[in-house]
Order: sequence, then C-alpha cells, then structure tokens
Amino acid sequence: MKVLRNLLIFCMVTLGLICSFADADSLINVPLNPYLSDFNRETYRFIHRLLNRRMIPGIRRGSLPLTRKQVVSYLLEAQRKQENGEIKLSAIDQARLNALLAFYLESREFPKPAVKNDKEATTENQASGRLHVLTMAGENYRFSFDMRASQRAITHLVDNLSDEQPVEGNMFVTTLYPHLYGQVGKTFAFTTDIAHRFVYGEIFEDIFPDETKIRQLEGDLRNRTAINGYMKFDLPWFELQLGQETLQWGPGYHDSLLISKNPLAIDMIKLQATYDPVTFTAFTGILEDMAEDINDKYISGHRVEGYFWDRFGFGLSEVVVYGNRFEPGYLNPVNIYLINEQPISRADGRVPGSGDNVIMSIDMRLRPVDDFEIYGELMVDDGNPAAGFKHWDTKFGILGGVYLTDPLGISDTDFHAEYAFINQYAYTHVNPVNVYKHFTTPIGHRIGSDADNLWLELRRRWTNKLETVFGYELERHGTGDIDKAHPIDAPKDDVWMPLSGITQSEHRLSIGANWIIIGRYSIYVEWARVWRQNLGNRPNVHERANEIEAKFLSRIPW
Repeated sequence: MKVLRNLLIFCMVTLGLICSFADADSLINVPLNPYLSDFNRETYRFIHRLLNRRMIPGIRRGSLPLTRKQVVSYLLEAQRKQENGEIKLSAIDQARLNALLAFYLESREFPKPAVKNDKEATTENQASGRLHVLTMAGENYRFSFDMRASQRAITHLVDNLSDEQPVEGNMFVTTLYPHLYGQVGKTFAFTTDIAHRFVYGEIFEDIFPDETKIRQLEGDLRNRTAINGYMKFDLPWFELQLGQETLQWGPGYHDSLLISKNPLAIDMIKLQATYDPVTFTAFTGILEDMAEDINDKYISGHRVEGYFWDRFGFGLSEVVVYGNRFEPGYLNPVNIYLINEQPISRADGRVPGSGDNVIMSIDMRLRPVDDFEIYGELMVDDGNPAAGFKHWDTKFGILGGVYLTDPLGISDTDFHAEYAFINQYAYTHVNPVNVYKHFTTPIGHRIGSDADNLWLELRRRWTNKLETVFGYELERHGTGDIDKAHPIDAPKDDVWMPLSGITQSEHRLSIGANWIIIGRYSIYVEWARVWRQNLGNRPNVHERANEIEAKFLSRIPW
C-alpha cells in the first residue's frame, strides 16, 4: 500500500510538471537588484547551494542574471535526482525546492514528491506559487501584472559623538513594486519592473543615492524610483536583449570587481549565447554621470565563461568606458579592446594617457571536493610592467573567497568568507568622462578605489521558513577616490600606496533573521554594531553606533 501511494504521488508530480512547464519556459531574467524584486536573493542562494553540493551540473554563475527558464531547469534537475535516489536533500532543502518550483512554474499549488518518512511528510503541506493581480493567457502567449508592497525602517543610533554631529534617527521607506511582463511563443518576452519609494523621517542620503527623484513631490516626503525594463528575443544563434538591466560578472558572492549589481540598471543592447560548456556575453550600454559637462558616456564589454567537470569554472572579461562620442568599433562583440582601443580612440601618443578606459579581468572557481568552493578574480585596469609592480600606473584589484555548504556536518548551513582589495588608482582615469562609474556608483566593486573589504557570513535555516544570519565585515579606505586620478604634475616614477594616507576603517558585526514564504511574503530584521575609526580620513575621529533594520514585503493580492 505504501509503495502504491508513493507511486501515485510520483505520477501526480510528473503530470504537474508536464502541465506547468509551458509557464516555466520564460525568457525573463531573475533580477539581481534585491531592492527592486522579490525572492530573487533566495533563488540565487538556493541555486548556488545546489551547485556547491554538486546536485546540479555546472552553470554560468559568473555571468548573471539567469533566466526563469534556466532556474526551472536546474530545480527540475535536482527534483529528478532526488526522486531517482541520486541525491538526498534535507527536509528543509526539499521544502525550499518545492516552493521555488511552484513560484517559477506559475502554479498556485505544487504537489509534494514522494517522501521517505513521516518527519519529511510533515515539513510542508503546500508550496505557494506566484500571485498575480491580472493574468491573460492563451495557447501561445501569457501576460501578467503583479503588485508588491514593502515597508522598511532603518534606525541609526550613535553613542559616541565625534566633533561633527553624526546623522542618526529613523528613516522609513514605503515601496510599491508594479511589475508588468509577458511572453509570446518561445522567442519574445518583455518586462517592466518598477520600485516606487516614499521616503520619510530622517533621510540618509547614502541610501538610494542614484535613483530617480520626482522633485515636484520633494519635501518631508521624498520619492525615489528604480526601474528594470527590456525586451528579449530568442534568436537561432543567441539571445538578444534591449533595454535597462543589471549585470554581474565574476565569481564573488558578496561583490564583483569588473561588473557588479551595485549601479542602477544600464540602458543596453546585450547578446548572449551558450554552447555547452561555454557561455559568451557581449553588451554596449549608455552610462550617466552627475557632472554637468559629461553628456555622452558609453560602456562596451564581452565575457566568455566555461564550466568543466562540474568542478572548475573559468572566465575572461574585457570592458571599455569612453565618452564625448559614440564608437561603432566597440560594437563588434569579438573585438579585443586592449588591441583596438588606441586606433579607435586615436590616442596613439597625441595626448598621453587620454585614451579610453580599458579594464580586463580573469576569474576562476574550483570545487576540489563537494560542499567546498574556492574562487578568485584578478582585475587589471592599466599596467606598466616595464616600470614595475609598484608604479602608479599599475592599477589592479584582487578578490578571493571560499564557500562551504553544511560545514562540519551542520545541515542547512552556508558559510562564506570573501576578501577584496583595489589599489589606489584603479577605476580612475585622467579624463573624467572615462571614470569607471555609472551616476555616482562604481560599476565594479562598491568599495571603489584605494580600499579593501573582508566579509564573513554564516547562514542557518532552522525550518523551511526561518533562517538566521551572522555576519562580520571590515571595510577600509585610503585617501584615494574613484574621482581622484593620479596628478598630472606628479613624478613619472611615482608609486601607488596601499590604503594611502590616513586609513578610515569600519567594523560591522551583525545578526539577522528572515521569515519567508516564497511567493507570498517575507519579514527581515537585523541588528548591527558598528565601529568607525578615522572618519573622513581624519585622525582620532571615531564613532560607535547601532544600526537596526526591519523590512516587511508582501505580494498583492493575498
């Protein structure tokens, strides 16, 4: 009787997958910006966890974002292996897998697979799917409109006043997230994802610094708005995307050196092709700058990434930033910027150092054993090997880290350790239009130039809904800055300094908890104790503070 019951449940699961798969064949990307979308962080974390445990084959996690279609294929692969006995998921991982499948299969309910004991059977009765305000679907199309809302409160309490009055108090953010998207057939899709925020209380200017401001409504209540919107075509040889989107290149989990998810979405044209085990990406986008005299600024880049033996990943990337004119030569997706930059920019000795800004990176990730990944990235902005490693024109950044799943046999646990260093003049340029930023935010690692960062995180899931997070972060900044190029009148044999001048540092110890039901709502709270030294690179200006954050996000309707 038990065997018959399990067989019946297995058939129900299979039928559900077949009937729902048409809804899952979506070209829409899973967004990277956690303050624009919902449940995307949980999606990527779970995919990374499955990958690190070698429960799914190697994927291009260094060339993000992934599409919903790809996410569903990875989740279905893990489901198939679990049912065939090839892998063994914990009850909590199985519940998360069910919930994410329901969410991305556009199904309100998803039947559970066969379970092996009563303890697993009582883990979760149903998984919640994606809630829509309005859906129109036919044989060859599907259009949906979703609405989400969140309330966020951020409190800064400073208990050690310095010579300047620090910014403290309570900031509140009420956000509406309308999302319109759809797909026709298997070759065309579109999405418009908006976060419209109402900010009030004590305004912390370093939060949402570049988002759109509706000045007519400015006052005690301020508005900030971010948007991702694009069209996507699945062509015979590659995918073509037109519109605003956020990218992330590289192996880092906390951040990336070359292309990161930190800036606002960039208007771009992007093409991507995968010929297993290699993925190729190329894009050209329009950048913005807050300087009044910078009106034309562009970025082009391409990346090739391979994943081999489900244990070793390798990526090679190249980007060029330029301005004051548009260069069709950079549109060539198989161009080599390092070679072609000088003839394209006509910088061959006429004005030394005035060419376009070419940056390259090489990265790898290695999984020598299951549940353990080691990864690294080297970014080179400019280099002068003949002058020596310490020459000021040797601009570079390094990033490395480890990722452990279920360390020391503690199930449903993830541990990250990651370090990044960017030297004094990396990301800078003698020509202000070529500085490596979008609006005011670095396109690469958020710490910018002349800085380093150490990040540790321990994440533990206690149930299928509750998880806790313990974190420590150290960030240090020298007196260098992304807008502070090497002085023209400085000696030609000048050297760069690690964390130059008086070093500003910040230690952050945090603990947080997240209660989440995928597809419906999430509640997150975090307390952090912060120690800041040499604020503004000024000696003996210190600060100690408590920072408290709480956020509630819900999909509408219930």
